[in-house]
Amino acid sequence: MNPGTDTLRRQAGIRVLKTGGLAGFWADKRGVSATEFAMILPFLLFLLVGMEVITGALNHDRKISRIASSVTDLVAQEQTVDPSGLDALLKVGDTILAPYSSTELEVIVASVSFDEDGDPSIDWSRDNHGSAADGWSPGAAPPITLPDTIATPNTSIVVGQTNLTYRPTFANLYKELNKFFSGDSIDSIDLSDVYYVRPRLTDTVTCEDCPG
Repeated sequence: MNPGTDTLRRQAGIRVLKTGGLAGFWADKRGVSATEFAMILPFLLFLLVGMEVITGALNHDRKISRIASSVTDLVAQEQTVDPSGLDALLKVGDTILAPYSSTELEVIVASVSFDEDGDPSIDWSRDNHGSAADGWSPGAAPPITLPDTIATPNTSIVVGQTNLTYRPTFANLYKELNKFFSGDSIDSIDLSDVYYVRPRLTDTVTCEDCPG
């Protein structure tokens, strides 16, 4: 037998032993990327869904503020309003909130007058459901805290309030992902904004045929 050939066979056998068995298993890197991806996938999904929740909440909050300011400003430009006119005007909330759902949207507009002591009382109120706003009964104090800077005796203001319960699109998925991180789930976020405007053309905007 050729000594050179025998030497080559022994070297080949050593290489087979080195690349086989446990040594070959530990040296095999082909599944590392897939394993690492599977480990970080829940975190990536958690981050992605969290970004969607935050972005959606910010978009809704911006629209809520715009609805409150728009409705209040439009009413403040009138001298007299009536229930049907207010109902038509309050529908602007649905338009501004689009393309998002307005199912849980509440829009309230009211006139509030201050007596000689600067104490507020409600003249009239209306919501986007076609009735006097809950908690805004004529003659009662507003159910919100008004800034002292606007409580000028013998004046009035138009108040607009918008409320919305925002429910994230992936709330259920976010809730499941939170189990991996022991965090609090986000089922809904309550958004609200209030806007105040002085009447433009009159001392007090009156409402014909409004309750109270």
